[in-house]
Amino acid sequence: MAAHKPVEWVQAIIIRFDEQLPIKTGQQNTHTKVSTEHNKECLINISKYKFALVINGLTNILKNVNNMRIFGEAAEKNLYLSQLIILDTLEKCLAGQPKDCLRLDEAMLVKQLLPEICHFLHSYREGQQHAAQLRSSASAVLFSLSCNNFNAVFSRISTRLQELTVCTEDTVDVHDIELIQYINVDCSKLKRLLQETVLKFKSLKKPAQLAVISSLEKAFWNWVEHYPDEFTMLYQRPQADMADCAEKLFDLVDSFAESAKRKAAVWPLQIILLILCPEITQSITKEVGGEEKANKKSFVDSLRKALGQHSGSRQLTESAAVACVKLCKACTYINWEDNSVIFLLVQSIVMDLKGLLFNPTKPFSRGAGCQSADVDLMIDCFVSCYRVNPRNNQHFKVCLASTSPPTFHFVLVNSLHKIITNSHLDWWPKIDAIYCYSGELRTMFADTLGRVVQSLGAHPPLRMTSSLTFKEKMTTSLKFKEKSTDLDSRSLLLALVKLIHADPKLMLHNPGKPGQEIQNSTAELIKGLVQLVPLNHSAEFSQEAMEALLVLHQPETIELWNPDAPIETFWDISSQVLFLICKKLIGHQMINSTEILKWLREILLCRNKFLLKNKECATQGSLILISKQAQTKLEVCLYTFLWSPDAEAVLVAMSCFRHLCEEADIRCSVDELPVHTVLSNYNTFMELASVSNMMATGRNTLQKRVMALLRRIKHPTAGNVEAWEDTHAKWEQATKHILNHPKNKVEDGQEWINMTGFLCALGGVCLQQRSTPSLGTYSPPMGPLTERKGSMISMGSCEVNSETSLNRFLDRLLGLMVCTHEKVGVQIRTNIKDLVGLELSPALYPMLFTKLRNSIGRFFETQGPVPITDTNTLFVEQTIAIMKNLLDSHTEGSSEHLGQASIETMMLNLVRYVRILGNVVHAIQIKTKLCQLVEVMMERRDDLSFCQEMKFRNKMVEYLTDWVMGISNQAADDDVKCLTRE
Repeated sequence: MAAHKPVEWVQAIIIRFDEQLPIKTGQQNTHTKVSTEHNKECLINISKYKFALVINGLTNILKNVNNMRIFGEAAEKNLYLSQLIILDTLEKCLAGQPKDCLRLDEAMLVKQLLPEICHFLHSYREGQQHAAQLRSSASAVLFSLSCNNFNAVFSRISTRLQELTVCTEDTVDVHDIELIQYINVDCSKLKRLLQETVLKFKSLKKPAQLAVISSLEKAFWNWVEHYPDEFTMLYQRPQADMADCAEKLFDLVDSFAESAKRKAAVWPLQIILLILCPEITQSITKEVGGEEKANKKSFVDSLRKALGQHSGSRQLTESAAVACVKLCKACTYINWEDNSVIFLLVQSIVMDLKGLLFNPTKPFSRGAGCQSADVDLMIDCFVSCYRVNPRNNQHFKVCLASTSPPTFHFVLVNSLHKIITNSHLDWWPKIDAIYCYSGELRTMFADTLGRVVQSLGAHPPLRMTSSLTFKEKMTTSLKFKEKSTDLDSRSLLLALVKLIHADPKLMLHNPGKPGQEIQNSTAELIKGLVQLVPLNHSAEFSQEAMEALLVLHQPETIELWNPDAPIETFWDISSQVLFLICKKLIGHQMINSTEILKWLREILLCRNKFLLKNKECATQGSLILISKQAQTKLEVCLYTFLWSPDAEAVLVAMSCFRHLCEEADIRCSVDELPVHTVLSNYNTFMELASVSNMMATGRNTLQKRVMALLRRIKHPTAGNVEAWEDTHAKWEQATKHILNHPKNKVEDGQEWINMTGFLCALGGVCLQQRSTPSLGTYSPPMGPLTERKGSMISMGSCEVNSETSLNRFLDRLLGLMVCTHEKVGVQIRTNIKDLVGLELSPALYPMLFTKLRNSIGRFFETQGPVPITDTNTLFVEQTIAIMKNLLDSHTEGSSEHLGQASIETMMLNLVRYVRILGNVVHAIQIKTKLCQLVEVMMERRDDLSFCQEMKFRNKMVEYLTDWVMGISNQAADDDVKCLTRE
C-alpha cells in the first residue's frame, strides 16, 4: 500500500495516531504508550518524504483536540497529554523539514499551524495546571517552524508592528510581538528584527514598546545560545551594520527611558545593545569617544551607581543587577584573547554585583512573585563569574556556608550542575576546581536527606556502615540545621541528586584521606541515594536517585569508591545496595517496581563490567557476609517477580538471571572452579534468561513456561527456599482477601493464580530442603521400568511435620478444591484443579497422594452407609480430574516420583464412593471420568508403585464389572483394607 497508494497509506497512519491519543482511548498503560510512541516515530520518519501531508494531518488533529469539550479531571489530564504528544510530534517533524519544501508548504504552515501554536502561547495563564508545559512545547514547535520558515513568522510579527503604529486604542494586543522571543534567530535574522524595530519603535504605544524591549532581549539570548560561534565572531570581526542597528535602537530606547520606572524596564536590553557594538564598548571602557557616545557612557555610569545602591531607587538597583548579570553572561561567550577590554568592564562591576546578590544578611529579592526569577538570576551570576574567573570564588564560600539562607544552597547546587552539564565552549573552565569542596557537599546532602526523610514520615534505614566517629557525628549534626520549609529541602535534595548524577566524582573526591575513611564516606553517600529509590510518593526523587546510582556503578567510577582497595570496597558497598533494594522490591509495594527492576538489571550489568575489567582479582573480598546475603536477596527478588501479573516485569526478572550467571562465570574463572559451586542452579537460570526474549508471548503461555522451568530447579538454596516461604505468606493473605472481598481487580485474581502455580512448581525444591530422617526412605527398584511393578514403600514415608509451610499449603489446596464461594468458588476450583494437576512439582506427588488418600479414606471411617454429600462428591470429582491431569501430563521427572507412594487405596476408595452415586447424569459423568483415570493409570503402571498389584487389579475389575452389569453391591471395607498395609 505504501508503494502504490502513498497518500492513503500516510492518511491511515495519521488516523491511527489520532485514534490512539489518550483523549480517545482513556488512561494510558504500557502497551498504549509503546503504541503511541511507535506511531510518533512513524510520522516523524514519513514527514521527511511527505512533509506537507503529515503536517497538515497533525494540524487538523490539533485543531480538533483543542475544540473538544471535556468534563472531569481525568478527561482534562488526557486532553493535556494528547496536546503534548501532538506538539512534540510536530516539533520533531518540523526540525527534520526538508530544505527544498515548496513555498506552498510555507503558506499552508502559516495559514493553518501558526494560529494553533499561537493559541497556546497567547492563552497562557500563570498558575494554571499544565499551562507551563504546554507553552514550553508550543514554543519549541514555533522555534522549529521558524528555522526553515522564518519569513512566514517574521511577516506576522512585522504586520502586527505596522498595525500598532497606526493604532489609536489605549489597550493593544501585543501577543504577535511576543513571538519574537520564541523564534530561531541567527545573526542575519536578528539584524532584520533590529532594523524593523528601529523603523517602527517611535510610532508604537508604550505597551507595544515594552513588549518589543522584553522580546528582543530574549531573541538575543536565543541567538547567542544556539549560534555561539556567530556571537564570538562578532568580537573577532565587528560587523558595522549590526552595530549601526544596535546603536540606533539604543538611542531610541534611551529616549524612551524618561522615568526611573522606564529605565528599570529598558536597562537589560540596553546593555545587550551595547554588547552588540564592540567598538563603542571598547571606547567607553577606555574612556575615549565623542559626544555621540556620551549617552552610552552615562548609561554605564548609571549602572555602576545603581549597582552600588547609590541611586536611591530600589527599582534601578534591581534592574542594574539584571543588566550586569546579562553583561557577565554575554562575556563568557567571548574568548578573552579576542577582546580583553570588555572583561575590564566586567571586573569593574563584578564585586558590587556579587555583594548585592550574595549577601546572606540581606538576601536579594524583588518580591514574593519573583522568587523563581531571582534564583535564575543568581544562578546565571554564579555560573558567569566562575567562567570568567574560577579562582575568584568568595561567592562560592558564601553559598556553601551552613549559616547562609537555603536559597543560597539551592543556587550553589544548581549552578554547579549547570557548569557540569552546559560546557559547550572550549574556554569555559571545567568543574575540577570545585572538587576540593566535596566533603562539604556530602555533608549538605546527608543533612538535607535527613530533613526530607523526616518530613515524609519515613523511618530511615539502618546505616550501611558505622564509620563516623563521635566527633564527626556531632559536626554533621551541627551543620545545615533546619531553617527552610519542607518544599525548600525537597527542592535542594532533588538538585543534589541531579548533581551526583551529572558528575559523581564531585562527591567522591577525598584527597589525602585513608582508604577506610574514603570507603565510609562513599557508603554513606550511596546509602542515602538508595533510601530515595523506593519513595512511592515522589517519582522524580526515585528516578533521579536511580540515575545517580547507575552512574556511580560505572566501572571507572567504582574505582573511586576507595582507590586503595577498589575490589573489596565494591563487594561491600554494591552488595549493600543490592540487599537494600531487593528487600524493598520483595515487598511488591512500590508503584514503579517494574522500572526499578529494569534499573536493577542495569546495575547488575555494570557490576559484571567492573568484575570483567578486574577479572584477575575479581573474588577479593567476595566472601563477606553481606555479599552472600545480597545474592540470596537478589535470588528471592527475581523469583518473586516471576509470579507478577505484569508480563513485562516477569520478562525483566527472567533476563536478570543471565547477569547472575555471568557473575558466577567471572568469579569461577579466577580459581578455575566449576560454575555450580557458586550458582547451583546455573543451567536453569540460563534457560530462564533465554526465555526472556519471548516478547510476543501471551501472559498465560509465559507463566506455563516459567512454571516448567521452576520444576527443573533441583538444588535448594537460601534464595529459592526464602522465595517460596515469602510467596506462601503472601498467597495466604491473597487467598483470604479474595474470599472476603470477591469484587477484586482482574490483576489481583491473576496474581493469585500465578502465585499458586509458582508454589506448586517450586515446592519440590523446598521438600528437599526440609527432608529429615523421619520422612522414611524409598529405594526405587533396580532394573528397567517394566520390572518396577512390585516395589514396596512405607505409607508413612512422605509424612512430614504437619506444621511446615509446605504441608499447610497442600492442606489449603485440598480445602480450596471444594470451595463453594458463590462468586469466586468455580474460578478457584478450576484453577486449583488445573494448577495442581498440570504444574505441581513431581517431588510433591508422594505427599499429595498421601493427603488425597487420607482425605478420601475419612469418608469410610464411620460405621454404616458411606455419607453422600455434595462436598464429598465434589472432592472426589476434583481428585479424579487432578489425578488424570497429573498422570496424563508426563511432566519431566514424574516417572521418578510417581512410584514413591502407593495409590491403590485411594483408587479403590474412589471407585467405592462413585459406585454408590446412582445413575443420575452427573454420577454417570463422574464414573466416565473415573474410568478414563483408570485407563491412564494402567498405561503408566510401570511408573507406579503397587503393594499387591494382582489383588488390586482383580478388585478393580470386579467393581468396574458391577457397573457394566448394573449391579451396585457394596462390599465391606475389609475387601479394600486387606489389599494395603495400614
